[in-house]
Amino acid sequence: MVKEVSDIFLSLVIPAYNEAHRIRHTLESVYEFLSTQDYSYEVILCNDGSNDSTGTIAQAFLAGKSNSKILDLTHKGKGAAVKEGMLAARGQNVFMCDADLAMSLEQINLFLDEMSKGFDIAIGSRELMGSHRIEEPKLRYFAGRMFNLIVKFMAIRKYRDTQCGFKCFSSKSAYKIFSSVKTDGWAFDVEVLLLAGRWGYSVSEVPIKWHHGTNSKVKFTSAAFEMLRDIFLMRIRLLFSAHN
Repeated sequence: MVKEVSDIFLSLVIPAYNEAHRIRHTLESVYEFLSTQDYSYEVILCNDGSNDSTGTIAQAFLAGKSNSKILDLTHKGKGAAVKEGMLAARGQNVFMCDADLAMSLEQINLFLDEMSKGFDIAIGSRELMGSHRIEEPKLRYFAGRMFNLIVKFMAIRKYRDTQCGFKCFSSKSAYKIFSSVKTDGWAFDVEVLLLAGRWGYSVSEVPIKWHHGTNSKVKFTSAAFEMLRDIFLMRIRLLFSAHN
């Protein structure tokens, strides 16, 4: 099945779980930026079963905006929320964007520049020359690098930074890949890139300026086991599916 693409140039997909403290500011910033661009767009907020007022605040802000959509989902995890948003997107380019806006919105155009060169996917990287990680605690950086080394050992060696929450996909690659993603949690990015490699999609890594947020949802002490388990399971699943 081929997904019909509209004349919308950019779909911005924002997963959100218990983001009441900042979701209005995020949406205000998104619309302030996009309204100055010369391309058409839509905003898709994926409310991942938040048990605070995230949905209510977002609904109030987005009311009357025809180029917006809220997906009220059962809480399953970031991967599941992003998947639903990606499959609902209608744009020629589909951009996943963390609700904390750790990357400034102006940098979205760096990804779109790469897409205009013919790449199927452009992924943000905090580890390339030209990248900057701002105000990130040393312990957090060390933990992230350790996880990245484990990812390289267990799954994929090609990329310096698989977990950056800012990635852009062509409509075709987004629909193909996310229709097959099974990982609901934090490790879904790894599966996305493994599937991109399996199907031969071209990927560009984009150096970004990234600000560490004090309210980050990723808690390495509690998420590490889940992520490692999910990577192991996805590798087994993809191995068996390759022979079917």
